[in-house]
Amino acid sequence: MLNYFKENLNQLPLPLGVILAHFPYAYRPGMGAIYKERVSEIDSFKSMDLGERKRFIFERVKEISSHAYKKVPFYNRVYKAAGVRPDRFDSFENLFDLPVISKADLQEVDIDERSCKTENKYVANTGGTSGNPLSFYIQPSSIGHEWAHMHAIWRDLGFRQNNLKMLLAGRAVIKGLAQYDSIRHHFAVNIYKGWSEVSDIICDLIKRYRINYLHGYPSAIFDLILWASENHRELLSVLTDNIKGLLLGSEYPSPVLRGKVESLINAQSISWYGHTERAVLARELVGAHGVYYPFQTYGFCEALSFEGQHHLLGTSYYNYASPLIRYDTGDLVAPVFLGELLESFSVSRGRSGEYIFDRNGNKVFLTALIFGRHHSAFNFCSSVQVSQQRKGVAKIFVVLIGKDISMTDVVRGFDFSDVLVDFDFFVVSEPKKTKSGKVSLLIDEL
Repeated sequence: MLNYFKENLNQLPLPLGVILAHFPYAYRPGMGAIYKERVSEIDSFKSMDLGERKRFIFERVKEISSHAYKKVPFYNRVYKAAGVRPDRFDSFENLFDLPVISKADLQEVDIDERSCKTENKYVANTGGTSGNPLSFYIQPSSIGHEWAHMHAIWRDLGFRQNNLKMLLAGRAVIKGLAQYDSIRHHFAVNIYKGWSEVSDIICDLIKRYRINYLHGYPSAIFDLILWASENHRELLSVLTDNIKGLLLGSEYPSPVLRGKVESLINAQSISWYGHTERAVLARELVGAHGVYYPFQTYGFCEALSFEGQHHLLGTSYYNYASPLIRYDTGDLVAPVFLGELLESFSVSRGRSGEYIFDRNGNKVFLTALIFGRHHSAFNFCSSVQVSQQRKGVAKIFVVLIGKDISMTDVVRGFDFSDVLVDFDFFVVSEPKKTKSGKVSLLIDEL
């Protein structure tokens, strides 16, 4: 039913979309009951004491792991080898006897070996752009679960479900320069066109429909605002007068550019940590950039210490088609604990692939190299990307904001002191994007 609505009701005209946007999610066919239940759980979890929170988590992880033991060949084999029987667990502490599962472990077996025969499922994929893909099944019932938690995040910026927003993200399947989606109640902009081509329609749509929120990839949102500050003063004025909040998803926001664009249009932003696997979702608090508070109502989120580093793990409570249980996300984090539970974290190292090698063969992590240093280049660069073909040598590709920036300014704008890598710098007109429009730090040659 949900797939039917997504495929057939997403092209309603705006007046009907406005009516649909006011119809509460708690009563929408195919998802309302789950949405309502999750909203209630999110609210009640806040007032639970530590013991009650542990009981909440224990019941859900025991249920999904017992299901996996009985119905999923991969987990049955792994759990038997480890000598664990989830259906016999009787305390929260038993959960830590469940083996940790990596993406590599899952990639070694066929999708049907690590999935359960359930109806109404569809295939999702993750990691393809890094050359490390993983396919798995998702159940449509997860949609209500997702929306309840996403609305909880966006609500902190004053967003309500009937607010019309503008999306700067996604694949190039938009008809024309911008297209209205009545299911999601947003105007999606074709981010594969240059800003000079789409800026007037962005300006017109925001003014005409009083759009108050920009949603999408940080790289695209930041680039649009910085471009407007240099090239389209009317658009910058319209953004400043109308935009109340920036909803930043799918990418790690550049801290320097984030502060700059917030100041330019006098708006706050919020980002969240999540991934396609849907095992972890964590929110920022408004004004506290870079610190993420996991929703333990979404899935069990852990930070496991291994060889002096904390790995972020996630367990999806409700995906019975392709369970992910104590799944290592590939991210390293700096955690803060409340008893045995993870209270918050900041990402100290991104997922595998986000590093280059110095002359001695040591890894240089790009999150720290690019965002962890005070590069003055961010005063005039809207995008920075890195590529490497051989150890000890790397290329830096930048997109400039201003028109009178010399290559000398670019080189001097980066502090790569004490890094045993020879860097070559290149100015490009736009960043290299993935097929879905994301801008990665680490890329192949342009």
